[in-house]
Amino acid sequence: RCIAGLRVHDGRVNPEPTMKLFLQLAAILTLSFSPIFAAPPSWGTDVSKALSQAKKENKMAFILMGREACGNCQATKKLVNDSQVPVTAETFVVADINVDDARDSAEFQRKFKGEKFGNTLPFVVITDAKGKVVGSYSGFKSAQDLTAMITSAGSKAGEKP
Repeated sequence: RCIAGLRVHDGRVNPEPTMKLFLQLAAILTLSFSPIFAAPPSWGTDVSKALSQAKKENKMAFILMGREACGNCQATKKLVNDSQVPVTAETFVVADINVDDARDSAEFQRKFKGEKFGNTLPFVVITDAKGKVVGSYSGFKSAQDLTAMITSAGSKAGEKP
Protein backbone atom coordinates (compact mmCIF):
# COMPACT_ATOMS: atom_id res chain seq x y z
CA ARG A 1 0.00 0.00 0.00
CA CYS A 2 0.98 3.61 -0.48
CA ILE A 3 -0.14 6.28 1.99
CA ALA A 4 0.75 9.91 1.18
CA GLY A 5 3.85 8.91 -0.78
CA LEU A 6 5.07 6.46 1.89
CA ARG A 7 5.21 2.76 1.28
CA VAL A 8 3.67 0.66 4.01
CA HIS A 9 4.74 -2.97 4.26
CA ASP A 10 3.70 -5.27 7.08
CA GLY A 11 2.47 -2.29 9.11
CA ARG A 12 5.85 -0.48 8.92
CA VAL A 13 6.51 2.71 6.98
CA ASN A 14 9.42 2.57 4.53
CA PRO A 15 10.97 6.06 4.55
CA GLU A 16 13.19 5.50 1.49
CA PRO A 17 10.86 7.12 -1.09
CA THR A 18 10.41 10.12 1.19
CA MET A 19 14.15 10.51 1.79
CA LYS A 20 14.86 10.11 -1.92
CA LEU A 21 12.23 12.74 -2.74
CA PHE A 22 13.63 15.07 -0.07
CA LEU A 23 17.17 14.75 -1.46
CA GLN A 24 15.98 15.37 -5.02
CA LEU A 25 14.10 18.50 -3.94
CA ALA A 26 17.09 19.74 -1.95
CA ALA A 27 19.37 19.29 -4.98
CA ILE A 28 16.94 21.10 -7.29
CA LEU A 29 16.51 24.00 -4.88
CA THR A 30 20.26 24.31 -4.31
CA LEU A 31 21.00 24.41 -8.03
CA SER A 32 18.08 26.69 -8.83
CA PHE A 33 18.93 29.30 -6.23
CA SER A 34 22.72 29.06 -6.09
CA PRO A 35 23.23 32.66 -7.37
CA ILE A 36 21.22 33.91 -4.40
CA PHE A 37 23.76 32.36 -2.03
CA ALA A 38 26.80 34.03 -3.64
CA ALA A 39 28.21 36.43 -1.10
CA PRO A 40 27.77 40.03 -2.19
CA PRO A 41 30.88 42.12 -1.69
CA SER A 42 31.22 44.70 1.05
CA TRP A 43 31.38 48.22 -0.38
CA GLY A 44 34.41 50.30 0.54
CA THR A 45 34.55 54.08 0.09
CA ASP A 46 38.18 54.71 -0.88
CA VAL A 47 39.58 54.26 -4.40
CA SER A 48 43.20 53.75 -3.33
CA LYS A 49 42.29 51.24 -0.61
CA ALA A 50 40.06 49.29 -3.02
CA LEU A 51 42.82 49.09 -5.65
CA SER A 52 45.41 48.13 -3.03
CA GLN A 53 43.15 45.44 -1.59
CA ALA A 54 42.37 44.10 -5.08
CA LYS A 55 46.10 43.80 -5.80
CA LYS A 56 46.82 42.17 -2.44
CA GLU A 57 43.96 39.65 -2.83
CA ASN A 58 44.51 39.15 -6.59
CA LYS A 59 40.95 40.24 -7.38
CA MET A 60 39.36 42.57 -9.86
CA ALA A 61 37.97 45.92 -8.67
CA PHE A 62 34.50 47.32 -9.36
CA ILE A 63 34.52 51.02 -8.53
CA LEU A 64 31.32 53.05 -8.75
CA MET A 65 31.28 56.82 -8.39
CA GLY A 66 27.82 58.21 -7.74
CA ARG A 67 25.65 59.73 -5.06
CA GLU A 68 23.07 58.58 -2.57
CA ALA A 69 20.24 60.50 -4.29
CA CYS A 70 21.04 59.04 -7.74
CA GLY A 71 18.51 56.46 -8.91
CA ASN A 72 20.88 54.96 -11.50
CA CYS A 73 23.62 54.63 -8.88
CA GLN A 74 21.37 52.90 -6.35
CA ALA A 75 19.93 50.62 -9.06
CA THR A 76 23.46 49.57 -10.08
CA LYS A 77 24.42 48.86 -6.46
CA LYS A 78 21.21 46.83 -6.09
CA LEU A 79 22.17 44.67 -9.08
CA VAL A 80 25.45 43.88 -7.30
CA ASN A 81 23.96 43.46 -3.82
CA ASP A 82 21.16 41.20 -5.09
CA SER A 83 23.64 39.00 -7.02
CA GLN A 84 22.00 39.82 -10.36
CA VAL A 85 25.43 40.40 -11.91
CA PRO A 86 28.65 38.39 -11.40
CA VAL A 87 30.30 40.76 -8.94
CA THR A 88 30.95 38.65 -5.84
CA ALA A 89 33.20 38.90 -2.81
CA GLU A 90 35.19 35.95 -4.16
CA THR A 91 36.25 37.75 -7.34
CA PHE A 92 35.91 41.50 -6.72
CA VAL A 93 36.77 44.29 -4.35
CA VAL A 94 34.11 47.00 -4.68
CA ALA A 95 34.05 50.66 -3.80
CA ASP A 96 31.27 53.24 -3.76
CA ILE A 97 32.79 56.70 -4.22
CA ASN A 98 30.73 59.78 -3.35
CA VAL A 99 30.85 62.26 -6.22
CA ASP A 100 29.93 65.06 -3.78
CA ASP A 101 33.01 64.46 -1.61
CA ALA A 102 35.67 66.72 -3.16
CA ARG A 103 38.64 64.61 -2.03
CA ASP A 104 37.18 61.26 -3.11
CA SER A 105 35.91 62.66 -6.40
CA ALA A 106 39.31 64.21 -7.20
CA GLU A 107 41.07 60.93 -6.40
CA PHE A 108 38.72 59.00 -8.70
CA GLN A 109 39.25 61.55 -11.50
CA ARG A 110 43.04 61.44 -11.02
CA LYS A 111 43.23 57.63 -11.06
CA PHE A 112 40.94 57.25 -14.05
CA LYS A 113 41.56 60.50 -15.98
CA GLY A 114 41.99 58.62 -19.26
CA GLU A 115 38.46 57.22 -19.15
CA LYS A 116 35.80 58.96 -21.21
CA PHE A 117 32.66 59.08 -19.13
CA GLY A 118 29.43 60.63 -20.27
CA ASN A 119 27.56 63.04 -18.05
CA THR A 120 25.23 60.48 -16.44
CA LEU A 121 25.95 58.87 -13.09
CA PRO A 122 27.14 56.41 -12.03
CA PHE A 123 30.65 56.32 -13.45
CA VAL A 124 31.88 52.75 -13.16
CA VAL A 125 35.41 51.41 -13.62
CA ILE A 126 36.43 47.74 -13.60
CA THR A 127 40.13 46.97 -13.15
CA ASP A 128 42.24 43.87 -13.13
CA ALA A 129 44.17 42.93 -9.99
CA LYS A 130 47.04 45.23 -11.02
CA GLY A 131 44.76 48.28 -11.31
CA LYS A 132 44.65 48.35 -15.12
CA VAL A 133 41.25 49.49 -16.42
CA VAL A 134 39.55 46.66 -18.32
CA GLY A 135 36.08 48.23 -18.53
CA SER A 136 34.27 51.48 -17.83
CA TYR A 137 30.93 53.14 -18.48
CA SER A 138 28.57 55.81 -17.28
CA GLY A 139 24.83 55.66 -16.66
CA PHE A 140 22.66 52.64 -15.92
CA LYS A 141 23.05 49.22 -17.53
CA SER A 142 20.55 46.39 -17.28
CA ALA A 143 21.64 43.21 -15.49
CA GLN A 144 22.10 41.52 -18.87
CA ASP A 145 24.21 44.35 -20.34
CA LEU A 146 26.27 44.76 -17.17
CA THR A 147 26.89 41.01 -16.99
CA ALA A 148 28.14 41.04 -20.59
CA MET A 149 30.44 43.96 -19.80
CA ILE A 150 31.77 42.31 -16.62
CA THR A 151 32.39 39.07 -18.51
CA SER A 152 34.25 40.97 -21.23
CA ALA A 153 36.30 42.83 -18.60
CA GLY A 154 37.10 39.53 -16.91
CA SER A 155 38.35 38.11 -20.22
CA LYS A 156 40.61 41.14 -20.71
CA ALA A 157 41.91 40.70 -17.17
CA GLY A 158 42.44 36.97 -17.63
CA GLU A 159 39.85 36.30 -14.92
CA LYS A 160 36.48 34.58 -14.85
CA PRO A 161 34.14 36.78 -12.80
